[in-house]
Amino acid sequence: MAKRKKTRRGRHNFLFKVTNGDGSEKVVKVGAKVVMASAPVTLTVTEDHVRQAMRRHGVGHTSKCTMAVCCYGHKDAFPHMIEGHVDWNYSRAFVVTKVNKFGLPVECVAYEHDSNIARMNDTKGGLRKLLAKIQEQGPLTVQLRPYRKRSAPMRKSGSDRRATSGVRDPIRRRGANLRFDVAHLGAEPE
Repeated sequence: MAKRKKTRRGRHNFLFKVTNGDGSEKVVKVGAKVVMASAPVTLTVTEDHVRQAMRRHGVGHTSKCTMAVCCYGHKDAFPHMIEGHVDWNYSRAFVVTKVNKFGLPVECVAYEHDSNIARMNDTKGGLRKLLAKIQEQGPLTVQLRPYRKRSAPMRKSGSDRRATSGVRDPIRRRGANLRFDVAHLGAEPE
């Protein structure tokens, strides 16, 4: 019998704000096992999705943004269950498929996309611009694709700073830090 190929699955951290009994707030990081998507999904972004994100104060918030609201609205388009949490980043979307008894994510499916809607969500007045764009051009279509594995030589190229030193540039803000800056300080993303 042939040995089964072992692959290490990654984890994606979901951030939750928890309010204690005394009124203090704490951010809790919950890691969920990542499963790579197997089939593409097509989503249609409408005015209603943008307006819901505005009502939920979704600026700089990956689980309340326009595309997360759109994913909740198109649950039938996905080949798997959606358990209520979606983390929409600049190039990937993490859709929760399993939760534990406390309702926290245990497993999620990772998709890739090339939509710039997440960048618009992180700019001041970006949701108003997105709403105006949809009103002019009609609903937008976003394609979620299964994760594409890069070739080994491309991952080891010298173009990335981490390829040689293992350290990122400390000045450039990324990911959650960039979204925090945009939402709370009004900074413009690069």
